Amino acid sequence: MTDHRNGGTHIVLVAGPVRSAGRAGHHDYTGGCQILATLLNRVPGVSCIVAEQGWPDDESVLQQADAVAFYDNGGGKQCFLAHEARRKRLLELASRGCGLALLHQAAGFPREYVSLGQHLFGGVYVAGESGRGHWKSRHRHFPDHPITQDLMPWAIRDGWLNDIRFADSNDDAITPLLWSDKHHAGDAAGGRAAVVSWAFTPTAQGRAFVFTGGDNHRIWRVDPVRRLIAGGLLWSAGAAIPRSSGWSVLEPAEIAAYRTPRTSPIPRAIKSLGRRARRAVSGRRKW
Repeated sequence: MTDHRNGGTHIVLVAGPVRSAGRAGHHDYTGGCQILATLLNRVPGVSCIVAEQGWPDDESVLQQADAVAFYDNGGGKQCFLAHEARRKRLLELASRGCGLALLHQAAGFPREYVSLGQHLFGGVYVAGESGRGHWKSRHRHFPDHPITQDLMPWAIRDGWLNDIRFADSNDDAITPLLWSDKHHAGDAAGGRAAVVSWAFTPTAQGRAFVFTGGDNHRIWRVDPVRRLIAGGLLWSAGAAIPRSSGWSVLEPAEIAAYRTPRTSPIPRAIKSLGRRARRAVSGRRKW
């Protein structure tokens, strides 16, 4: 874990484990968090650190955090759900007003923790009920919200989670920020089922921000995507989002340099095909 500098607003980015073998850039949680930390540490008064392997080695960094974000795997593989003490810590963070955020599959909760996820984040992906997939979508219209201010339109191919299970009691506290499904491809006409990113403002705890995209490192090449996610983290921490454009600029070479080195995915792909075949024969679903 690398501490960059001190500041008035403290944000902790927690990167889930990155498999040593795999496609370059796929589920590169560490590389994504390092890019976000670079951007956030440019903002005056903000200090951001990155914790790897799914949970901070030194939990004391959470005590002063104004926001904690998790970029991790899902379906119960999240390190922050692995122990009762960690789940309790999340509740404690939210109750004292600390912002929380989920990126990509970290929003996929097993059924036994759905109510916890709804309480903390407004809604979660639920296997067998929610949707998931890869497709290209174009984002041109955004709600009136601090996170989406000044965003320019963009098109991107990404892996999304949608058909989120939102608690009806949270309706007034949830602001959809992005929509995406195969039919509407980024249009708000997709409605509630197509929501893939949202802001959550409960009355008795800290804010939350969720972005279910982020499947591959290539998303960071798109400046509005960087601004949206980094802005969501600033908003969840209660910090002002810069209106200038310079703070989110990154050169392609910089983005590529943050990508985690991986070994050949071929042996793993062979194993994956075997698992898929066994699931198909048995009728079992992936989470």
